[in-house]
Parts: sequence; C-alpha cells; structure tokens
Amino acid sequence: MRTLRGAAWVLTLWSAPLAAQRPRGFYVSGSVDESPRRLSGPPVEYPRNLLRRHVQGLVQVAGIVDTSGRVEPPSVEVLSTPDSGLNDAVKQMMLASQFSVGRLKGAAVRVMVQMGVEVRPPRLSATELARSARADLAAGRADSAAALLELALDTLLTHPTEGERAYALLLRGVAASRAGRDSAGRADLGEGLTLYQRLTDRGMDLAPFLRRLADSVRLARRERGPAMPAPTTAEPVDEQPVVVSHPAIRYPPEMQSLRVGGTVVVEATLEATGHVQPGSAKVAESPNHAFDAEALRVVRGSVYRPARRQGQPVRAVIRQAISFVNY
Repeated sequence: MRTLRGAAWVLTLWSAPLAAQRPRGFYVSGSVDESPRRLSGPPVEYPRNLLRRHVQGLVQVAGIVDTSGRVEPPSVEVLSTPDSGLNDAVKQMMLASQFSVGRLKGAAVRVMVQMGVEVRPPRLSATELARSARADLAAGRADSAAALLELALDTLLTHPTEGERAYALLLRGVAASRAGRDSAGRADLGEGLTLYQRLTDRGMDLAPFLRRLADSVRLARRERGPAMPAPTTAEPVDEQPVVVSHPAIRYPPEMQSLRVGGTVVVEATLEATGHVQPGSAKVAESPNHAFDAEALRVVRGSVYRPARRQGQPVRAVIRQAISFVNY
C-alpha cells in the first residue's frame, strides 16, 4: 500500500505547563528565535488493516527535534488520535522527517514541537485492485484475491464504475467458488452477470478482459440450474446483502408431479450478524401456497453477508426470491 493523500502538517507552540512535564535540556517553540520546520520526509503510510473501517481524523503528535534536525525517538508521543491504529504510522512519518534546526541566539538547540496530522484513507483504483486479485487467483491465492476484491467493491475507497463493479463481482465469485464458498460465489457471479448484461443492453463499450471473463463464466454455468439469487433491501444501503449459504431447496413432491413451478418472495429482517431474525420471515408474494412452507424454511436457515452502510454491517429488511423450477 502506498502513501496517504491529503495529510496536513501543523506546527504549534507548547504551553509552559506541558513543557514543565518534560525532561530538562530542551526548549519549547515559543522560547527560541527560530523554531524547527519540517523540510522533507515521507507522507503517512495509511495502515492497510484500517481501510475497511474508513478510519480518518486528526492525530496530534509531539517530539524533540535535536541539533541535527531529526526527531529523537524516545521523545515521540501521540497526544490525541481518532484511532490507535494510526499511531505507529504517524510516529514513523515523524521519525523519518528532516526538520530545520531550532536556534537560540544563533546556537543550535533541542526544541520540542507538536504536529497535527490529518489522516485520510487513500483513494484506490478498483481496476488495479481487480488486476492484482486476478494475479492472486492465477497463483492459487483465492483468499488473498477475495480480500483485494472486497476493497475494489468498497464504494468509499474506490468509487468503482459499473464496469469495474461487474468485473470485480465476477472475480470475487470465482475466488469464493475456489475457496469452497459456493453459495457466495454463485451470488456474486449472478449479480456480476446481471450487471454485465444491463451494461451490454445499454450498448456500452466494455473492456475486452471483462467480456472474456463474462463469457467464460456463462459457459461454466450453462449446464447448471438457477441459483438462489441475492436478496434486495427495503431501504437504501451502500452494499446489498449476499447469500453465503442456504439449505437445499426441496421441491414439494405434489407440485413436481403436477409439473407446477413458480417463485415465492419472502420478506424477513436480516440482522447485522448475517442471520434472519427469528419470527420475522413471512411470504410477501406466492404463485401457489404449496410452496410457501418450503420457501420460509429455506430463508430462515440461510446465512448472508449482511448489508452495509459506510462500511459497517447493518440490520435490514430483505426480500428474498425462492424459485421452484420443474426441470
């Protein structure tokens, strides 16, 4: 992961009470003729493990600049932070920086400075993340690929286009299938193909690598029956829930003998844990009530990747379609 964009550097003065708490032998900015200024150094390297939580904010850090213009490692202290996970990255930036030397009556002196660093997640490229994920898939690293694709589909980090989203969904479906998460894989592949078809219907000129991937996925799915589709939510969310696993759908024997099919829509409350709230499932639409009990059983026993807002899992009312097809 490369460096953070938009970090703001602010040098502020120490108050006398704060300085009194420090070891002797140094000055505070307000008591010298020339205060240290940051001349060069790397930006903050945003911690990768914080990306999905979108942590950001102002980190206040202090340290003593010595007579060579470097910060003394034992003196570095974080005064305030929005998340402790940012602390080490900001400290490392400060230690790697070069400052001008503080001076009093022309002589170089040790000076304590305080810096305010505004830390924000970097803007990532969905296409670059998806390409890296595809390389991981080719090397047999399905879990690593899935982690990259989670970032590629994070709208707050990458702002993906519809084409990039379709590509990442298809790749994530392949990664999930190779990792043995078949239900999640089918859901992503289905959503990706649906979006791809919508884009082609609009006459959009899609990248050749997306067209090739969609064609290969369609070919692989040609002889399979329809999968349980992803549900929709009653209220707006940043990321729709996805089916991770579900009980086998049992076709009612009496309906099979009559060669009757149809789709039942079940409405239920999906908890942020990915499980359906007990007692919340009810049939919203049904072509034949003989399907209702089985549709309810399947939804109650399903596990989902929950809906998300601002990167966090949230509770949501879902509508889940269950299709009964007489082959």
